[in-house]
Amino acid sequence: MSDTNFPNGITSFGVPVIGGGGGLFTQGKSYFVKPNDGSDGNDGLSPERSLKTLSRAHTLATADQNDTVYMFAQSNTAASTTDYQSAVLTWSKDLVHLVGIGAPVSVSQRSRIAQLSTATAVSPLVNITADGCIFSNLQVFQGVADATSLVNVQVTGSRNYFHNVHFAGIGHATMVAAGAASLKIDGGSENVFRECVLGLDTISRDASTNGELWLDGGATRNRFIDCLFQAYISAAGYDHVTVNDSTGIDRWLWFKDCLFLSKSDNKAVNQTQVFAIPAISQGAIILQDTYAFSDGGAVDWDGSNRGIIWTNSVAAAVSAAGGIMTNQ
Repeated sequence: MSDTNFPNGITSFGVPVIGGGGGLFTQGKSYFVKPNDGSDGNDGLSPERSLKTLSRAHTLATADQNDTVYMFAQSNTAASTTDYQSAVLTWSKDLVHLVGIGAPVSVSQRSRIAQLSTATAVSPLVNITADGCIFSNLQVFQGVADATSLVNVQVTGSRNYFHNVHFAGIGHATMVAAGAASLKIDGGSENVFRECVLGLDTISRDASTNGELWLDGGATRNRFIDCLFQAYISAAGYDHVTVNDSTGIDRWLWFKDCLFLSKSDNKAVNQTQVFAIPAISQGAIILQDTYAFSDGGAVDWDGSNRGIIWTNSVAAAVSAAGGIMTNQ
């Protein structure tokens, strides 16, 4: 079988179909990871010889061959189905894909990556520098008592595809600080995020938080489709999305069929704006059939009115901002 496109026979493309994993037909190899009972002493080439860690699977994988790593959910209990990281997990090999095998729910998937509770200064937790990779059916959770671990996932690579990934950052009150983000795109371009969730509604965010999405380095032509941005807020000055500076984005940033959702204690906090945008020299933000929801009332897209947001949503009755949900 080693001379075929499927070096492990039917296992190479049959197993990943379960749980909505979406098996990939590829000339590359398939590697299997079981965080609970795998072993990095195995070769990882079959479920019976699964590896324990994603870092080992990434080491074994070959760039530009469409090798695919399949990470099995093994329990509903987080401790039994999570690959815990004590240092930054860098995904640096182009065209090496990562697919979670488990129920394809949108929030808190059980194929899970998280920071070890005793680890500090892990920022970002996952650093995606590679190009052309697929990431599907996964959760990346960062929630430890450490003010130096602030960025959950950073993407500097381009033309990557994220499907049904929960970017669950700022998962501890200590992490509610300037520079925190569930997802940071730093120079990464032409990436697609489809049916993803950014943020948590378990840890209250205040105005010092950078936001669920942080854009920097001329991030260009990135697209979000049918994504949820969620937060539980304690201050009106919280922003879901932050453009870092005048060159934080370039060309366009496109949101289609997305929802920006903020909840608060006793529905008392009205978020002021969704986007924090500086005086900007380039780039446009496109909101296609995209809406915002805040407990306290209508929220503005951009309180500074920089003139770079374009939306096709009809203005709400109590607001001229457009695309704002109102409560009746």
